[in-house]
Amino acid sequence: MRSAISVILSSPVPDNKMSHPDYEQTAHDHAALLLLLRPVGTQIKPKTVSRLCERIVKAGSRFSVSDSSGGTREILARFVREHPVENNDWGDFQTHRRLLGLITFGKYDNQTELNELCRLHETLKVKYSSTLYDSRAILFGPLESNGRHEPPPGYTTPSNFKTRAIFYADEACPDLETQTAEYLNFLFWILESKRLERSREKIDRVSLLLAPFEKKDFIGLDLESRNNKKRCVGRMTKHLGDLCLQAGLPADALNNYNSAANILQAVNDWLWLGAAYEGLCAASVLVLYPNIRGSQALTVLPAPPSIDMVKASMPHILLPEEISKKYREAIVHYSKYQYAGIIETEASFKATRISIEQNCTLQAASYLNNVILINLSLSEQEKIDRFTTLSNLYTSFGFDRKASFCLRLAATRHVSQNNPNPDWQQCYNLMLQAISGFKLSLDPVDMPPDGQRGWPALQIQIINELVAAANRMGNPALATRHLTFLLQTMYNHLTLTERKDIALQLQNVSQQCEGAPVPLVLDSGTVIPPANLLNIPKTKLFTLKNMQPHLQPQKIERVKEDHGPFLFTPINFGSLERKNISKSKVDYLWVEGDICEVSMQLINPLPFELHVSNMRLLTNGIVFESIPESINLPAESSPIAVTLAGRPKEVGDLEILGFSTHTLGVKSNCRLRYMESMLHPQYTVEVIPALPRIDVATSLPQTASFSSGDNIVTSASISLYGGESAECTVTITNAGQVPIEMIELSVQSALDTLTESKIFKWSDENLMTQLPLQPGSSASLTLYLYAATDFVAPSIRNVQFYLVLDVSNMTNHEMELHYTQNKCIYMEGKEPCRIPVPVDRCPLNKLSMLNGAGDTSELQKICAEHIASLVDLRWQLLGTESTGKATLSGITLTQDMLDLVRMSPLQWEITINDIIVKAQEELSCALGECISVGVGVCNALEHPLSDLTLSINFYQDHHNGVNNYQLETRLSIAGANKVMLPTLQEYGRAYHECRVVFFTSGQYKIDIQCSSKESAPNSPILYSELINAGHTWRYIPPIEITVDDY
Repeated sequence: MRSAISVILSSPVPDNKMSHPDYEQTAHDHAALLLLLRPVGTQIKPKTVSRLCERIVKAGSRFSVSDSSGGTREILARFVREHPVENNDWGDFQTHRRLLGLITFGKYDNQTELNELCRLHETLKVKYSSTLYDSRAILFGPLESNGRHEPPPGYTTPSNFKTRAIFYADEACPDLETQTAEYLNFLFWILESKRLERSREKIDRVSLLLAPFEKKDFIGLDLESRNNKKRCVGRMTKHLGDLCLQAGLPADALNNYNSAANILQAVNDWLWLGAAYEGLCAASVLVLYPNIRGSQALTVLPAPPSIDMVKASMPHILLPEEISKKYREAIVHYSKYQYAGIIETEASFKATRISIEQNCTLQAASYLNNVILINLSLSEQEKIDRFTTLSNLYTSFGFDRKASFCLRLAATRHVSQNNPNPDWQQCYNLMLQAISGFKLSLDPVDMPPDGQRGWPALQIQIINELVAAANRMGNPALATRHLTFLLQTMYNHLTLTERKDIALQLQNVSQQCEGAPVPLVLDSGTVIPPANLLNIPKTKLFTLKNMQPHLQPQKIERVKEDHGPFLFTPINFGSLERKNISKSKVDYLWVEGDICEVSMQLINPLPFELHVSNMRLLTNGIVFESIPESINLPAESSPIAVTLAGRPKEVGDLEILGFSTHTLGVKSNCRLRYMESMLHPQYTVEVIPALPRIDVATSLPQTASFSSGDNIVTSASISLYGGESAECTVTITNAGQVPIEMIELSVQSALDTLTESKIFKWSDENLMTQLPLQPGSSASLTLYLYAATDFVAPSIRNVQFYLVLDVSNMTNHEMELHYTQNKCIYMEGKEPCRIPVPVDRCPLNKLSMLNGAGDTSELQKICAEHIASLVDLRWQLLGTESTGKATLSGITLTQDMLDLVRMSPLQWEITINDIIVKAQEELSCALGECISVGVGVCNALEHPLSDLTLSINFYQDHHNGVNNYQLETRLSIAGANKVMLPTLQEYGRAYHECRVVFFTSGQYKIDIQCSSKESAPNSPILYSELINAGHTWRYIPPIEITVDDY
């Protein structure tokens, strides 16, 4: 629409431009009388002024006047609160820009203040004297006046105060509407007189009306030329049309505008021709659309008659489609003049509003696009008003994205470098209003978690700008909320670097104000919905856990009584089965007061360690006490298991909605329904009343249990020889809050029923007599144990070692040597012989006396004494009565020997394919078969062991002193064959398992050993450290496996 025609006129004087554009003008305002409402003085309150202005606008925006011919005219009035005096200079170009009336409001308490109010009013009159018809001063004093237009007794107005004042004693102003109507009527008659005066002027004597910037260009020109006379007549005719329109004569105005347009077009007077076209459009709009005036249109008029009837009475009225065409021509003519830019802008806004009324959306958009192209020299506030008006108009016909774009530009003007008073609060408010056009909602619920809504790159930029504005406002809580929202909703659209930078920024900002999952209410009343960090950390798995096996509720099956015959039908009546079972309801129960757990897997997607604290379960329904949990997640971690626990405090259905976290300085409520890859939006579990809970203890020494069952809560062990009996006292304590009325005892073992009944016996009757068991009370029973064994013990036992002695008979007689209680050997004279003497290992309690330091001489001494005390070598020379006893005092033991002599602090349990291996048991497997090797190690000491290394090595013994450990081509091991054990607590147990596949047949041995770290030289050694100081304990004898090639 903007033409490429260069500026016609010469460079105008800057003072002649319109100083303040009026973007709120409508076409109806061409027919309105312009009045200024202005408070004077400092005593009157702004609220009082606002109420007075509302009453005046309501009473005077549209009023009727009976003219001299008896007809009734509809007159419009427009009230403004500000009006730059420079805009009056354009009053000749368009008369609706002239300020015709002035109403001031003031309050006084004494004569001096009254005089000052009068002076200020007169100053305003002088300021607008070039166009002002009349004025009124509404003054509030301390006393009631005798007459409405007379001051109260004791008060007088200055002699130079020529205005008609209206005096009130209070703010009620009972006849304000009447006074306003009288004043507006007075203004109308002055305007009517001006119109009549102009209409009676002779055509050849009319003066040339000029726009402010034209005055310099017509100096020295011949105004008597034919073209200039036509110019004078055309402009005056157009001016008369303006007066007719304001005086309520739209038909006369249409005639004048039409005549003026024909004359001005003939002399190429483009500026005034554009004004004539605009006046023609304004008059037509006033007739065709009487009720679209805007905010000051308070009275709804009846709909106008049909177009044909109006056309018949007003032949020059424009049809609706012609209005847009004429407006377009007017705007094009305005665009030819550089200093008519504001006139062009206002005309474009007026045309837009008309197009909106006509439902011509694209046409309205084209007018607004023209406004954007107009280059005006405006202040920052005027630019803000311009963009705000553009946004409002775009919004009115559904161009939300362009409306938001303009609002965003307006926001940037508030904080531009050229703005002397930057206002970050207003910038933020406008940015907040603009987000909807970019398909952005500050409520994360409205943002699709797995889809795209709008333009992510643009949305991310908008949110970052909101964060910057919030920081500059000094509102860290708001900045924290927007950063949290950005990470929650735009996480999938951010690069790895952006995620890191935003997370670090959030962590810094939240140090000033911690984020919380509650709405934020701004001073303007705007509510910012809560945001949560759902992706930091990222949840991969969320599963409810059943209670531990020994705590799971067990339903007591009661034997049903037979009450006689019954009826049965195979027909399934659907109406009888209306149970609605939710898919999210788990099929097990939780118990009131017991610890209940939820298992999760968390992933840290950020490239730095993430501390997550105060993790709790979010629940609904019954009361639930959640236990807080904290965890440190390594940078870019793989899934890490986390368990959240709590106690139900009531009975009923419990809904698990998600969990809460506190990370990066933000508290978040992570609900499953808003998280990705969750199977259910929530879980429901039934909580039953509290059940009895017991603790079990035995009189046997507690030791490590090699069982992997989850229901093992205590363990004890005892070693019995075949045929040996023992007793064990089992104590049952009620650890709950509910009395125990029934206890059932049973044995779970791999034995057959007959053998089991021989080994374990107890009295149920004895236990029943101690029931019911109150909370905190205990009951006991005696468990009778009998070693009903039918097997022979292996020759090699881990509690013994063989002392191999080389004995020589130095006599010439035959000798009988007794080396055990039941064993003896016969030796010829001068004959050597090697004998194995089984000796019990040195028990650990003998070594407990060691508390020395430095060397192992004392250890050797104790072990040597132990051997000497147990080895009884008695000899007898046959044929003589000579007998004797050989002593082993002074025996020297190496370190390897010491490890064999003393009792090992480790007890072993080896399993092959989950079957416990017995000493020297023959094992075999097929070639290519996967064998599972499990090693259990138990610390039999009363002290912990530390820094242990458990290793499983395979080798082949060539029986020539050479062992081959290089078996990479003969077998393959799955899993680690060496593990580190930082600490093995007293009576504690460690277990490791690996799998092996053999590639070639043959005989293989497994070297299982556990070694400890060397202690520092010359460091003090306590007993526990002596056991754990650079030793290696092997499982003996090595396990042999024969691999067959079937």
